[in-house]
Amino acid sequence: MLHRLRDALTRKPERVLWLIAAYCLAAIVLRVLRTEGLQADESEQIFMSQYLLLGYGRQPPFYNWLQYGVIQLIGPSVLALTLLKNSLLFLSCVFIGLAVRQVSDRKEVAAAAMLGVLALPAISVLSQRDLSHAVALLFCVSLFLYGFLGALKRPALWRYALTGFAIGIGVISKYNFVVVPIAAILAILPDAELRRRLFDRRLVVTILIAGLVCLPHALWFLNNLEVATSDTIGEMRDDSSGNFIVDRLMGLLSLATSAIEGALPLIIFMAIAFGRELWASRGAETLWTRMTGRMFLLCLLTVGVISVGMGATKISQKWLSPFLLILPLYLCLKIEASGGFARRPQGVAILALPTALLTFGFLLYLTAGNVLAPLHGRYQKDSFPAVPFVRQVLAEENNPPEFIAADGMTLAAAARINAPQTGIAQPGFARSASFLSPQGRGLVIWSGAKGPALPPALGEFLRSNGIDTAALIPKTMAVAYPFSGGRDTEQFNYAWIAYPSDQN
Repeated sequence: MLHRLRDALTRKPERVLWLIAAYCLAAIVLRVLRTEGLQADESEQIFMSQYLLLGYGRQPPFYNWLQYGVIQLIGPSVLALTLLKNSLLFLSCVFIGLAVRQVSDRKEVAAAAMLGVLALPAISVLSQRDLSHAVALLFCVSLFLYGFLGALKRPALWRYALTGFAIGIGVISKYNFVVVPIAAILAILPDAELRRRLFDRRLVVTILIAGLVCLPHALWFLNNLEVATSDTIGEMRDDSSGNFIVDRLMGLLSLATSAIEGALPLIIFMAIAFGRELWASRGAETLWTRMTGRMFLLCLLTVGVISVGMGATKISQKWLSPFLLILPLYLCLKIEASGGFARRPQGVAILALPTALLTFGFLLYLTAGNVLAPLHGRYQKDSFPAVPFVRQVLAEENNPPEFIAADGMTLAAAARINAPQTGIAQPGFARSASFLSPQGRGLVIWSGAKGPALPPALGEFLRSNGIDTAALIPKTMAVAYPFSGGRDTEQFNYAWIAYPSDQN
C-alpha cells in the first residue's frame, strides 16, 4: 500500500491535496466523536457566538465573526467549532500551494510546501489542541502570500485588491499580523525588479481595501485600547524579574527557542525526504528565494525588536506561527533552485510519510488521551463533564429557562450548547447581564469544587442585576467523567430562579 501511495504521489504530486483533505476530515470526525467537552478557546467561541461585535476583548473579531456565521447555520456545537478550524487549516495549505505556483511551474514544489505547512507543530499540534484566532491568522498569512507573490510576478488589479483584503482580515485576526506585510515590503526593497511594484498605482487599491476592512474594528480599538492590549502584554511579560537586561535576554532566548522548536520538525522531514539536496540548496538562489528568505528573517527580527521594546520575557511558538508559515515556501524554493526536485522526484512522496505520521498520529494521541487516560484516573481539559451536567439539569423541567447565569466560560458555553435559544450570562462579560431579569425564570449554575456556596463574583453579578440570591435554593449534582465507567465524578451546583407565581 505504501509503495502504491509513493508511486501515485511521485507521478501526480498534486494528489497531496487529497491527503491533506483526508487529514482535516479525520480531525473533524475524531473531535466530534472523542468528547463533547470544550477547551478554553472553544468555550470562549461558543459563549461569544451570542454576539456580533466590533471587538471581543483582547482578540480581534475576525475569527469570532466566522464562528458566529457557522453557528448561525448549524447551531452551537463541537461540530461547528472543529468544522471552521479545520476548514481554515485546509485553506491555509491550499493557498500556500497556490502561492508557490505563482513563482514556480513545478507541481512538486507546491505539493512539498503544502506538506511542509502540516509539518509545523503550530499547525498539526497546537491548532488541533486548542487554538482559534491563531488559526484564522494562518489562513490570512497564506492568502496574503498568494496575493502578494502573484502581484509581484504577474501584477493585476485583482491581485492588488486580494492582497489588500488579506491584509485587512489579517489585522482583524491577530494584531501581530502587521509584522508580515511590513517584512514583505522591506524584503523586496533590495531588488529593483520587485521594488517597482511598490510604485504601481494599483497599490492604492491595496491600501484602500485594507483600510476599509480594518476601519470598523480600528474605531473600536481606539476606544478600547487598554482592553484590547493589556492581557496580551501581560502574558508576554510572564515571569518578569524586573531587571531591564535580564528580562530582555529572557525574551530573546524565548524567541530563539520557540523558532527552533517550531521549525525543527519541518527541517528534519525535509532532510528525510530530500537528503543531500537540502544541504546542496544552501548556495542556490533566485529572486524568489532571496525575497522569501529576507521576509522570514525580517519577521523574526521585527518580533525580536518588539520583544526588546516591550520587555517581553515570553515569545510562544503560537505567536511565531504566522511567520513560520513562510519557511516551507522558502525551503521548497531553495531546493528547486538547486535542481533538487528534478534529481529527486520521489521527494514529495517520501515527505508525505513522516508528515502523515505526525498529523494523524497526533489526532490519535488526542483521542487516546480522552479514552485511555481515564483508566489511570487522568482527564484532559475537554473531558470536564460540564455539557452533560447542564443537559441533566435542564431535563428536570419541562419549560426551558429564560436565562442561565453561569460561573465561568466553561459552564456558560456548556449552557449555550444545551440551550441555544436561551440568553447565557456570566460575570466575566458585563454585556451578558442584559439577559438577566428578576421577573424571569432562570437557572444559576456553578462548580461544586468549593462546596455549595454561591461564588462571590457570581453572587455579586446576580444581585447587581436585581436578583435576590438569598432566595436561591442550591442543589448539588455529581456527573461522571466520560470513559470513566462512573468511577470518577465532578460536583456541580445549580439553583432555579422561579416566577413569583411559581413560589406561591
